[in-house]
Amino acid sequence: MIKIVFYAQLKDFFGEETELELPVNPVAAGIRSALAAKNSLAAEWLRVSRLASEDAFISEEEQIKDGGRYYLLPPSSGG
Repeated sequence: MIKIVFYAQLKDFFGEETELELPVNPVAAGIRSALAAKNSLAAEWLRVSRLASEDAFISEEEQIKDGGRYYLLPPSSGG
């Protein structure tokens, strides 16, 4: 089980955070797939959002650790 924390527009689809049960030896791309399956309306925001662990952005191929906390950050603009 992992915990996902959401920011900005993604909160509208999933709330502040959620827990996911992923298969054995999951990779980061599995987080997006599992979330898109839970709410297909969020698919485009999930596609363009960055995924981060506690201390860094992570690639789609990175192994996900059971019990980990991950963050999904949609693109933002401002000045």
